[in-house]
Amino acid sequence: MSTPPPRPAHAAQVADAEELLVARARRQALLLAAALVREPMNRKVHQDLRTFVEKDSEPALRAWESLISRHPDELRERIRTVLCRRTAGRAS
Repeated sequence: MSTPPPRPAHAAQVADAEELLVARARRQALLLAAALVREPMNRKVHQDLRTFVEKDSEPALRAWESLISRHPDELRERIRTVLCRRTAGRAS
């Protein structure tokens, strides 16, 4: 399975570590799901999926739980920060 292309530099500057971990895991899970639909009997896809579930998903799930437990005011501030930085990055 191929890895997704690297994210633009400004994306890494905007998101915090938990947000990046969740985003990467989400992309990886979606790629694996698509690969499983395309090639349901491919051993490599099955191995990649097992590896993801056994090794990579737990830290992402903990990060997700942490993200959703944040106070609504903190979440609103993060949204503001991300949107403002992305808008500023596009303007430059």
